[in-house]
Amino acid sequence: MSNTRLASADAQDLPAASAPSREAIATAYQTALQAQAPGPVAAPPAPPPPAKTLDADTLAGLMARANGLLAVGDIAAARLLLERAANAQDATAAFLLAQTYDPAVLGTSDARRVAADATAARDWYQKAAGLGSAEARQRLAQLQN
Repeated sequence: MSNTRLASADAQDLPAASAPSREAIATAYQTALQAQAPGPVAAPPAPPPPAKTLDADTLAGLMARANGLLAVGDIAAARLLLERAANAQDATAAFLLAQTYDPAVLGTSDARRVAADATAARDWYQKAAGLGSAEARQRLAQLQN
């Protein structure tokens, strides 16, 4: 019996729900549309930063370390150093880096399972050629044949 009294008391305390007016619906709709509207258009991405230049001593050190790594067959580590030097606009580094990807230079058997990548090789040969490497231009001509 007490449950019945609580239920009837709750029903009496609550105001009757009224339907929203057309104006309230229209206002709510407009507010929702404005919240979904895209914000200001983002600015186009900034151009890539200019290539970093390295001083002659740093570049020589990178090349010496990369050549040492290539001599012992650590191609993956040599690639990291050569890429840094190549990105500093060094044609020799770009050419050597291209060779580390070139299937004809790597050969078919490599104990460290370094993957050849003809596309990467071509890209680096093109960069080296653009930096003035005659060897890279020759190798690009050979690749096209």
